[in-house]
Amino acid sequence: MRASAHIVIGIFGAALLATQASAQAQLQTGVVYSSDQAGLGAPPPYTGQLSIPVTAQVTARCGFAQAPNGSVNQPDFDVNGIPQTDFAFQLECSGPSRVAITSQNGGLLTNGTVPTGYTTLAPYNVELNVVANDSNDNVNDTCAAAELNAGNTCTFFGTATETVGAYVASPSVGQSGSYVRVSAPVYAGVSVLVDGAYSDILTVTLSAAP
Repeated sequence: MRASAHIVIGIFGAALLATQASAQAQLQTGVVYSSDQAGLGAPPPYTGQLSIPVTAQVTARCGFAQAPNGSVNQPDFDVNGIPQTDFAFQLECSGPSRVAITSQNGGLLTNGTVPTGYTTLAPYNVELNVVANDSNDNVNDTCAAAELNAGNTCTFFGTATETVGAYVASPSVGQSGSYVRVSAPVYAGVSVLVDGAYSDILTVTLSAAP
């Protein structure tokens, strides 16, 4: 029996969140003189105050400075497993953000018939590690690929929005060390894997989060 694994990972989009901030300029003081109508010389100065409200819009910056992408190929993964393989990335988010991942197949999948006692789907694991400017807000979690295809049991499952995905509570700008890691132990399932080329696609998305 021979089973080879091929996993592709990529970034397919990022969402940006616009925020507004306002500012007010207070107490601009000046001196005002009236005309000398009585011919008595210049009158005393009169002090006035001018308050000018100033408003501006600030757009939160959130994207990938370096996107996670690439692939891993592992022949005979059923007997060799898949060693830990990292796909590095770097965020460029000036505020909180969310990172999410989906799996196309929920595991390593191959085509073909499935005789009794066999299977065409093999499990593997996905680890998400995000480094924030404040190390207290770093994110790390590991989920089975099956959890990234359906359901909501994984903290980083889905397509990232303001409310979906692993929450990074502080900005992350210029921080190295973030990665998506894939791995699998030697296959130990009850059903036997059929011969074939197994594959999956992981999609990583990012969104600013209020």
